[in-house]
Amino acid sequence: MPRINDPTSNRCPDFLSGPYLAVRTAVAAAQDITPEQVATTLSDAWEADQATQVAAWDAQCQADLSHHREIENEIHQAEQDEAQRLALQEEREEAAEKRAKDKKKPKLAPYRDNVAIADEVEERPSQFALHKLKAFEYIELWYFTAEGCREARRSHRAQAEEAFGLTCAGPDDVMTFKPVASLKASAKAIPDADLTWRQMSTAKNCLLTSMAKVGWPQRYTLSLALFYHHLDSHPRRTRRDGEKILLAYHSKARLDWHEALADSESEAFDISSINESLLRTLADEIWDDRRSAVIARSVSIF
Repeated sequence: MPRINDPTSNRCPDFLSGPYLAVRTAVAAAQDITPEQVATTLSDAWEADQATQVAAWDAQCQADLSHHREIENEIHQAEQDEAQRLALQEEREEAAEKRAKDKKKPKLAPYRDNVAIADEVEERPSQFALHKLKAFEYIELWYFTAEGCREARRSHRAQAEEAFGLTCAGPDDVMTFKPVASLKASAKAIPDADLTWRQMSTAKNCLLTSMAKVGWPQRYTLSLALFYHHLDSHPRRTRRDGEKILLAYHSKARLDWHEALADSESEAFDISSINESLLRTLADEIWDDRRSAVIARSVSIF
């Protein structure tokens, strides 16, 4: 609806004045009344129209007032909501800061009186391996073998635990201090493809236990556990070079799985599902290498 101007300052014209003489005369002749009666009729019509305009103006003013009050209420409510949001955000930030401070504080585990050490001491992988695992990074399975754990125990020194080194951390490569033990790889580490079947079978238990301890999601740990179960029970294991082929598959699958998990823009594959086509390809490569070695030895004889 179009807006109207304020009509309250309007004044009724003098219909008895000269400018309206022609109108009075024409209307009086047409309706057989006196010019004075015509002026009165015109005045009454103007007053009625004026009253209508004033009523419409009053309604418009009332609507404007109501609209302004609604806007003021909305602004007030928005200010209250923003104040509550900021207060809640401040509370959350304070709580997060408190949790961060509490997390940094050294903690001691509880103990029970008169309970001695266990009959068998659990083998522990190196701090380097655990830090890699905690960061969801790839780490050779050797670190979780009995040999790897014994090497970690022999190289463990209190001064090494207390020494710190600089390293890059986070997406912005911020320089931070970390224990030297968490930065140094072992020179005795063996690639997964070169492990024996016994080493892989025993190390997987230590690996899966360590993954759970450092906070890997249960879904990923269970998937890897199922992967090892499928390798142990695979029918190819009883065939010639079966364990060697499965070890080669294990080496490639676990490395590719970690690389896929590190790529946040893509979706990783389910490592527990054995790719038989890839397994056959690896078997062919191993058999080709064996045939080439046999041919090379035969040629050297002659």
